[in-house]
Amino acid sequence: MFGNFFLILLLLVTPGEARKSFLSFLNIQNTEILSFAKTEETVVVRSSYKDKRPNSSYLFVKLEDPKVLQVVNVTKTLLDVTDFTISLMTSPGETNLTIQLWDSEGRQKILIEEIKNVKVKVLLQTKGSLFQAPMHVNRYILMLILSMVLLNKCAFGCKIEFQVLQTVWKKPLPVVLGTVTQFFLMPFCGFLLSQIFGLSKAQAFGFVLTCTCPGGGGGYLFALLLEGDITLAILMTCTSTTLALIMMPVNSYLYSRLLGLPGVFHVPVLKIVSTLLFILTPISIGVVIKHKTPQKAACLERVVRPLSLTLMFVGIYLAFRMGLVFLRMANLDMLLLGLLVPALGFLFGYSFAKVSMLPLPVCKTVAIESGMLNSFLALAIIQLSFSQSKAYEASVAPFTTAMCSGCEMLLLLLIYKGKKRGILSTGTEKTPLV
Repeated sequence: MFGNFFLILLLLVTPGEARKSFLSFLNIQNTEILSFAKTEETVVVRSSYKDKRPNSSYLFVKLEDPKVLQVVNVTKTLLDVTDFTISLMTSPGETNLTIQLWDSEGRQKILIEEIKNVKVKVLLQTKGSLFQAPMHVNRYILMLILSMVLLNKCAFGCKIEFQVLQTVWKKPLPVVLGTVTQFFLMPFCGFLLSQIFGLSKAQAFGFVLTCTCPGGGGGYLFALLLEGDITLAILMTCTSTTLALIMMPVNSYLYSRLLGLPGVFHVPVLKIVSTLLFILTPISIGVVIKHKTPQKAACLERVVRPLSLTLMFVGIYLAFRMGLVFLRMANLDMLLLGLLVPALGFLFGYSFAKVSMLPLPVCKTVAIESGMLNSFLALAIIQLSFSQSKAYEASVAPFTTAMCSGCEMLLLLLIYKGKKRGILSTGTEKTPLV
């Protein structure tokens, strides 16, 4: 989970192309939502209407609450094309606006097209908002945490058992179960649930995209804490990250068409490969240390558990801090889906492994890898693919899922440790009576 945080830091620190919000008379819906985060915003309105005379058409913007939105200027992009740019001043709040396209024929004015009840949410950036948070994190603290993450992954490499790798190579059923659940079953469940809950197209696609993203580094961390198969977890993480290069574009294309969102979705290949290298490189160093100097490997193995716990709590805290601005946009349906999606992944993975009569540690690992989703990778794709308004709307899904899945795994960990401690204490109480 925590390694994925550096992916989002890379995304946010890297300057990207400025995006504008778009509305189109070609696709008129009463469920349009625009989300703004700056005091000055721009909306581009497109139409297929052709002017009868140069500059005869004009745009009229009707505002429900002038305190939230104020029109600064409306300009036509080209004289012979009815594309307009609306410049707005914003203040925090919610309102509706109506946009009308008119044409003037002499003294007569004719209403050509209209978009009604466009909902506008203005959430101005604050010090704790998503896009400001990385700028306020001390560089030395980031370097310290990054060093801890790399050391933790190196320690995980010391725990790899080659015998397990040979077993999985001969009997790859756990990897197959995880792959089928993650890339086929979970995206379909995300799509089905988003339709049942009646989410907007952008929000629904955000959930589907989150469901098809590989688990990143959180899977083998929780496999360690819940006493699963760590070697298998690392292998499943690397396999799913590699397969994501193929399966994510396929799922993005398929479900964007089903949701009526035509367009090109940019899969950040470089970030996926960087994630894979970020996992494999320190783990490989750990494997070499275990082979060359077993004593140093034993020392690293002793620190992996407390270090993993520390990084888990830091990761959950940072996810909440960065996602707070999006939680303001989340309604009850979004929160329920954020809880349901990872829970279904855990349930499906564990059930399939149990039916296949796999050992308990393997069942735990398949469940964890199926339910842990790389929400920050989904966020990267959304930010690269959508206009600003749609990106804000769709980003609610990955952040909600990240926070809910982190809390669910923490709850499972507390319950598991509590039960284990209760069993151990019961056993020690009975020992003197024997």
